[in-house]
Amino acid sequence: MAKAINKEAAAEAGKGIRNFRQSSDVENFYRFVHDNGLRREAKMILETVYTAIKKSKKKARRPRKTKTLQ
Repeated sequence: MAKAINKEAAAEAGKGIRNFRQSSDVENFYRFVHDNGLRREAKMILETVYTAIKKSKKKARRPRKTKTLQ
């Protein structure tokens, strides 16, 4: 049973980022937020996650300055 779930998760992950909104987990999240009236809270959480990801990508992209020996 667990192997079947892992295969499904791997198949969904392999579809790419373009189909992200169509994944069952995201759809369930949106449904939960809508059913419970949690739009404000969900937005705050997603903004926090987005800023954390953005900062880590920015740090990774920044070239490091190296000291040159003269």
